[in-house]
Amino acid sequence: VTDCKICFKYGLYYSPVSTPADFRMLAPIVLEQVLKKAGTELLEPYLSFKIYAPQEYLSRAYTDAPKYCANIVDTQLKNNEVILSGEIPARCIQEYRSDLTFFTNGRSVCLTELKGYHVTTGEPVCQPRRPNSRIDKV
Repeated sequence: VTDCKICFKYGLYYSPVSTPADFRMLAPIVLEQVLKKAGTELLEPYLSFKIYAPQEYLSRAYTDAPKYCANIVDTQLKNNEVILSGEIPARCIQEYRSDLTFFTNGRSVCLTELKGYHVTTGEPVCQPRRPNSRIDKV
C-alpha cells in the first residue's frame, strides 16, 4: 500500500463524551489491524543509481556497495572515469553518497531515480509512539 484513502462506514458519536480527535485517533488503529489481517507485505522503495567517479576509486566503490545493500549491475570505463550502474534501497543511498563523496574527495557524482518497490528483508523500521499511547492498548 503506497497510498490509500480510509472511509469509516460506521461509528458512534456521543455528544457529551466524543470528540473529533477520538475519530482521528481511531484511524491508525483501524488501519494497522486491517493491514495485519490482510497479510500485507511490507515494501521499501528502491532506487536505480549511476555513479560517476575517477577510475582510481573503482575498487573502493565496488567493495563498499554490499555494505549499503547496493547491487552493481553494470560498469563502464570512459577516459579516466568509471560509471557504475545499479540499484540500492532508498534508506541506504544517503550514507553511500556521503561515503563516496568522502573517499573521492568530492570528485564523484551519484544520480538516482525511483526504480520500484521490493519486499523488505529485515525488521521493519517503526516510528516510536508516544508513551501510554492508546494504539498499543487495542
